[in-house]
Amino acid sequence: MNKRVGLFLLILVTAFAACKSKKAVTSKHQQTKYTNKELKALSHKLNLEIEKDDNVKLYQFVAQWLGTPHKLGACTKSAIDCSCFVVLLYTEVYQTKLPRTSIEMHQKATTTKQHKLKEGDLVFFSIKSKKVSHVGVYLKNGWFAHVTTSKGVMINNLSEEYYEKYFTSGGSFN
Repeated sequence: MNKRVGLFLLILVTAFAACKSKKAVTSKHQQTKYTNKELKALSHKLNLEIEKDDNVKLYQFVAQWLGTPHKLGACTKSAIDCSCFVVLLYTEVYQTKLPRTSIEMHQKATTTKQHKLKEGDLVFFSIKSKKVSHVGVYLKNGWFAHVTTSKGVMINNLSEEYYEKYFTSGGSFN
């Protein structure tokens, strides 16, 4: 009788442990069900085709901040700088704390070549300097979100002449 109870407990513990380990394996972003209407509205706002397989939470975050003006050192909905935008995005979308400046992010990120960038990777630029001076978040198909000094939070493409000229590298914290 004791052997049966011991065997039963062993099977029970093994079953719970197996269930727990499967539960711990999750994707980078939790998939939520979005209607085609919601995806279409988001795609229209961002002028990008957003699909169910995309990290919709990432695109929603960007959409909420579009047009927010730039101010160096600022970190609010009234005004924001490029590195704070990335810090807030990573905190909300990926639950990851990043360094506060683009230089520190660049130093601590795992370098990624431009042709290997994935959704959520960082894109670094050295604008009129040898040091990294600007950061954005890669979306897809060359598009990235960032904060410009003239138009605030916006989306641009790495193939645009200006960004092609100053692109330094990609980086990953995922």
